[in-house]
Amino acid sequence: MNIIISGDCIGYKCLECLDICPMLVFDLSDKTLEVNQDKCVGCTQCIQVCPYDAITLEY
Repeated sequence: MNIIISGDCIGYKCLECLDICPMLVFDLSDKTLEVNQDKCVGCTQCIQVCPYDAITLEY
C-alpha cells in the first residue's frame, strides 16, 4: 500500500490526517509532514478527514 500526498496538502497548517490516524502513519518533522508507509493498514480515515482531498491510497 502506498500513501500519496498531492500538492494540494498544506502540511503542518492542517494536520487532520496526523490527528486521526490510529496507526501513527503521519509525523511532523521541521514543519514537514512525513509518511511511514509501512505502518499504514489502509483504513482510509486520513482520506475521509482531509479537507483538501490531498491523500490517495495506491494498493
